[in-house]
Amino acid sequence: MQHTIRRTCGAVTVRPLERADGAALRALSDEAMWRGNAEPLPTSDEGMADVLGALIAAPDVLAFAVEKDGRFVGRTTLYGIVPQLRAEIGSTIYARQVWATDVNPACKLLLLEHAFGELGVGRVALRCDHRNTRSHRAIARLGATFEGTLRRFRPAADGTVADVDYFSVIAEEWPAVREGLEARLAALAA
Repeated sequence: MQHTIRRTCGAVTVRPLERADGAALRALSDEAMWRGNAEPLPTSDEGMADVLGALIAAPDVLAFAVEKDGRFVGRTTLYGIVPQLRAEIGSTIYARQVWATDVNPACKLLLLEHAFGELGVGRVALRCDHRNTRSHRAIARLGATFEGTLRRFRPAADGTVADVDYFSVIAEEWPAVREGLEARLAALAA
């Protein structure tokens, strides 16, 4: 859905995703990092713009561009939004040069704050392709609770049917998760 939400944490900003971000996202994406998505990696800037356009147009999705120091470094979304009940964080792709930096914990802090604070949800889920051990570890480091693996859950970009690992943070856990993310960001800044 179209939105005007812009949030910042340190050098990291999330802002409304635009079709025009397609070329930048395609330039930083490769087959290996895209593997966890349901659709194949677009082979053209216009194809990537179409993928972003579909995210932007979806009625239950808040799609964000991710910037660090004003430079585009990826995308992420809050999706499956049911206000006052639940949302999911996903469709996240970051440039390799920002992996293991402040970008992921800052983005998750911003999206979780929005979900629990503005949308008033009681649960935020996060998931990743079961084969993506790097994302599995990153989600666990956020403080989310691993709930299990949903077998043969969705199509994968490579044409297979993927198992998906599910995690969540519920409202009662959010204050401790927020503290953990803030402490992690402080340590990264030091």
